[in-house]
Amino acid sequence: MSIAGLVDRFGITLYVFRPTATTNADGEVGLKFDSVLQTKGFVQPSTQTSEVAQGRELGRTTVTIYFSGTVDVRIDDEIHYASTGTARTWRVSGIVNPGEVGTSGAAAHLNMTVVECQEIAAQPRITL
Repeated sequence: MSIAGLVDRFGITLYVFRPTATTNADGEVGLKFDSVLQTKGFVQPSTQTSEVAQGRELGRTTVTIYFSGTVDVRIDDEIHYASTGTARTWRVSGIVNPGEVGTSGAAAHLNMTVVECQEIAAQPRITL
């Protein structure tokens, strides 16, 4: 089954949030996340780490998310499974569009965006 077929059949609605630097009245620098995209993607868990620090398990799940076509996703963006709440949140660590890799004569069936992410525990991002 093609990636487009997987996204169409098993894909879920995902929300992309982009960080921007902000400063408050005290001059403290922070990050503000703005909603930039709502699209359908297929999420495939990749690995599970089982790191232990100070007797506490700090496991992280890495996922690969597939999107049909070219999608505007950047490193350090956050991808959420829900527009509000903390259902699932992933931070983008890598992106590739196989149709753009190599020569310009790449096959059209490779026109997809493949995003590598790590699951994080994030505060809910409220969209108004």
